[in-house]
Amino acid sequence: MIWRRRIVALVVLLALVAGVVWGVSSLVRTLTAQGAEAQTASAQGSAAAGSAEGSAGEDSAASAASAGDAAQEEPAGPVDPGKCSPRDLDVRLSATPGQPTSFAVTLTNRAEVACLLDAGASSLVLTVHSGEDRVWSSGDCVAEPSERELLLDSGDSTETAIRWDGTRSEKGCPGGQGAAQPGSYRVTATLGGASLPAADTGFTL
Repeated sequence: MIWRRRIVALVVLLALVAGVVWGVSSLVRTLTAQGAEAQTASAQGSAAAGSAEGSAGEDSAASAASAGDAAQEEPAGPVDPGKCSPRDLDVRLSATPGQPTSFAVTLTNRAEVACLLDAGASSLVLTVHSGEDRVWSSGDCVAEPSERELLLDSGDSTETAIRWDGTRSEKGCPGGQGAAQPGSYRVTATLGGASLPAADTGFTL
């Protein structure tokens, strides 16, 4: 009876040991499988991220290249010239007394770029004075053309002839102003309301 009990106890002990060994082996296999799956997922994620970054880099490079090509293909448009500044104009004014008195105004663009000049009667105005007496102005009775816009390249000139019949005038061009008396006069010029200091010359009627 004693030996039977010992054998039974030994069998039970062996069964317990076998169960523990099996449980440990199963746990190790499970942990190993989970680690392998995690490594595989990580590798796949890295590969996908690298592929996305590469695709984004290629798209950015392609976009930059397209923008560069477009910039090279689009020619720079012409720059519209601005108005001529009085300080960039060389002005010559001469008077030829008579019936009528003739004035010649020559304007030369001294700037390095082209500019637009309005040499019409509303812009280029001559005024005749006798001392402090304002005798006549071409802006009082504006003649045609009232506007004459010209494009002056650097170094180009334009000449305008203006005539005065010797009659006095006032703003608004009222009649009955009478004729200017013989004597010494001076004529000055303005362009677009700006004085042209060099345009000042004397003459005698």
